[in-house]
Amino acid sequence: MAQDNIVVGVDIGSTKITVVAAHGTSTGSRFDNIEILGFSEVLVPEGAVINGSVENIKQVGSAIREALAEASSRSDLDIGIVNVSFSGTHVRVTPQSDGVIRPTSSTGDEVTQRDVDQLVDDMYRAKTEANYDVLHVLPMEFVVDNSTGVREPVGRTGIKLGGNFLIVSANNQSIQRTKKSLLEADPHLKFDKMIYAPLATSLAVLDEGEIKAGIAMVDIGDHTTDLVIYQDGIIRHIASFPIAGRHITADLRLGCGVQPENAEKLKKEHGMAISSEVPLNIEVLVNFLAGRPPKQVLKKNVALIIEERLKEISAMVYAEILKSGYEEHLIGGIVLTGGTANIPDIELLFEKVTNMPVRVGLPERLAHTAKADAVSNTSFSTAIGLAWAGIKSIDPRVKSICKPPVHQSAPLREAPSKPKEFKKVPKEDGSFWDRIIGRKDDSIGDY
Repeated sequence: MAQDNIVVGVDIGSTKITVVAAHGTSTGSRFDNIEILGFSEVLVPEGAVINGSVENIKQVGSAIREALAEASSRSDLDIGIVNVSFSGTHVRVTPQSDGVIRPTSSTGDEVTQRDVDQLVDDMYRAKTEANYDVLHVLPMEFVVDNSTGVREPVGRTGIKLGGNFLIVSANNQSIQRTKKSLLEADPHLKFDKMIYAPLATSLAVLDEGEIKAGIAMVDIGDHTTDLVIYQDGIIRHIASFPIAGRHITADLRLGCGVQPENAEKLKKEHGMAISSEVPLNIEVLVNFLAGRPPKQVLKKNVALIIEERLKEISAMVYAEILKSGYEEHLIGGIVLTGGTANIPDIELLFEKVTNMPVRVGLPERLAHTAKADAVSNTSFSTAIGLAWAGIKSIDPRVKSICKPPVHQSAPLREAPSKPKEFKKVPKEDGSFWDRIIGRKDDSIGDY
């Protein structure tokens, strides 16, 4: 098949690796949709990725290898280059400002795209914490001479060009472990872009109208909840919280007295975000130990436990929105995504806590195919966003928001034969319980 405009996204999550191979479809010079060519979802062992950061290179590499093989078999592609996500509580987002005297300013020339890109490139040398590397430079407003709050500086005349930026940096040891896990999967595998996971997710679940009007995207994953605020088409604020889906599972495990895998099943199959909607007399039977009768669990209790934790998460998100100062500018309200966003009525709970309009965001702008139907859920949002990042810019005002990769891009290769099959690795969840009975698992750390 033709290889033009084919991009592969590899999302390294705390519980699984998701891969999407996609092809951009366009009308004229604009890409309107993407066609899903291949996809896969492979679990990683418990503890291999903690709070979004790779901890066991060998285990994560094995899961990536299996996921790439499965995606290759579905797309007839031999995958050689990918866009990969990074995330975790080690990621830092800080506002910084800088400015330069333009070398052509004495002749009265207008600000060029090259001037803007050079200013952004200079910000990759911005001062950060020790052992941290700058991976994204996200421009907010620019300054041209005495004109502040300039959204589009190209074409303006001025001597000084400056800007206000959000600098996304990450622990270099964590980033190196991510890169090594890719090499563990395939020594010849290269990556084009390394993208902070919430930014990639935004590309998949938000539309341009929301981004311009003002929107808060909330990605509730397994270990962390991420917040990205857009206003006037610009990323204004980013935050992350170490409380997410696994904490709900841990609450159910201790609150209902069941094993982690049963708690996860209760959450996915019987969970509700609003307990008042659940009758008192509905029981769920849980087969939890061999040789013993099933355990009876009230569905009402399951909903009560989930509701309390989701109230905490939504309150933390709302407090951060207030802190950002953009609450009044978020006309579009909140878009929820991530695996936990599948809990029924979660948008109603967030609306009650935040008093803002809320919707659950699924991947947008997918060409209608059977493969698209298979990935049209919150689990694949980040991987699809990584594919979009190879087709469209997160911020079209600059050449790229990503630090240039070590490896140069190479085209995808036709698969010479069907990839080898790999066995999936099972996972067991483990977490903490604090709100209902007042206990906390210290192995996870403070929250």
